[in-house]
Amino acid sequence: MTTNRSLAALIGLALLGGCAAGTEYRRPALPLPAAFHNAPLIVEPGGRPWWRDFADPMLDDLVARGLKGGFDVEAAMARVDQARAAAGSARAARMPSGSLDGSAVRTRQSLRAGLGQIADYVPDFDRTQDSFELVGGASWELDLAGGLKRGREAAVAELEAAVADSQAVRLTVAAEIGDAYILLRSAQRRRSIAVDQAAAAQKLENIVRARFVHGAAARFELDQSRASTAAIRAGIAEFDQAAQAQLARLAVLAGGLPDSVVQALERPEPVPVAGFAAMGLPADLMRRRPDLVAAERRVAAGHARLGVALAEYYPKFTLSGLLGFQGNDAGRLFSGPASVVQGGLGLRWRLFDFGRVDAEVARAKGAEREAIAQFRNAALRAAEDVERAVVAWRTAREREAVHAEEVRAATAACDALDRAYRAGHVSLAELVEAQRRVLQAADALALAQGDAARATVAGWRAFGG
Repeated sequence: MTTNRSLAALIGLALLGGCAAGTEYRRPALPLPAAFHNAPLIVEPGGRPWWRDFADPMLDDLVARGLKGGFDVEAAMARVDQARAAAGSARAARMPSGSLDGSAVRTRQSLRAGLGQIADYVPDFDRTQDSFELVGGASWELDLAGGLKRGREAAVAELEAAVADSQAVRLTVAAEIGDAYILLRSAQRRRSIAVDQAAAAQKLENIVRARFVHGAAARFELDQSRASTAAIRAGIAEFDQAAQAQLARLAVLAGGLPDSVVQALERPEPVPVAGFAAMGLPADLMRRRPDLVAAERRVAAGHARLGVALAEYYPKFTLSGLLGFQGNDAGRLFSGPASVVQGGLGLRWRLFDFGRVDAEVARAKGAEREAIAQFRNAALRAAEDVERAVVAWRTAREREAVHAEEVRAATAACDALDRAYRAGHVSLAELVEAQRRVLQAADALALAQGDAARATVAGWRAFGG
């Protein structure tokens, strides 16, 4: 009776402990404003990938290659598989486990050790003995304190974080490909403009040289025109280098590019253009940004891990059973006399180890606080990303409008000087200089267009695609 009462008391204590092994998870509040300071447009998602808005088949192909064959994406998916396996293991830990063991052994015993020493006293003692065994066992840990339940919750949350991380990697890869592609096309466009600038500068240099030869121009004017031509040609080389760098970047992001794609990319094409669309309010970031989803899931996992640590304060009970057959005669192994039946209730309680449990709990609490801080910091940085992307896009569009007007004005002035030159009212040098100003304005416009396109990509990335 005393034993039964003691066992009941232990089980009751464990049941009470189940209420103390952590609390139910609640998502931490986020320090986000009600609206963005720069008030981006609120546009409903179009239901298609953001890069399709650029209407550029080459960009579509590159993003598809990166999402399918990029090694960053492959590594992220491998991490998801690992987390899924860990979640499966945590689920299995809450279920009964079983095993089946069997053996067939023949032993020739020594006559000078063990049972063989009685051979002199037992007539017809057989030194060769057979032993057969077939036993099935099962055990089940009674999760009275809730530690296994919290472990399962933690593993599932970590799986969800890994899935969100993989989505974040896909978003990052697509955005990086878009950024590299825009930089490539921008470098190609600016190189084309620089080639035209170099031609205009060379034409002006030839005029100055001819005038210098005839004594109509000073030496410093010739040196100045030559320096201007050399500087523009150096810029062409820089644009070539920038284009090659972006080609290499695209190859890495896409997991390698065939020669046909590289050759297509080396042919200059216009800078892709798309409208900017900000997707809603700061509160929507939690739903749209996969990195925030991953950070929040890690908070949930940390909270569950704290419950696992708290469960160590309470005893653990395990039910076990065994059913099988043992004998020395294979022909009679499955008879009733050879049967073996065993049942038991196990207890494990770290009763004199609470100092270590205290340390484990303190460590789990610290890990949870760290995850909460990282989550809140990630949310603030996400809002900052949106604000910066909107400002960058608006600034680039303003520059684009200014430089577009500059191109129109410079073109009109150049046309007027061309007519004046044909009428003999201005010099050729004045006309060439006007042409150079047109090309400079065109380069500034191309740069602003590229910046606006890159800001568009950054905006989609900031909003979570």
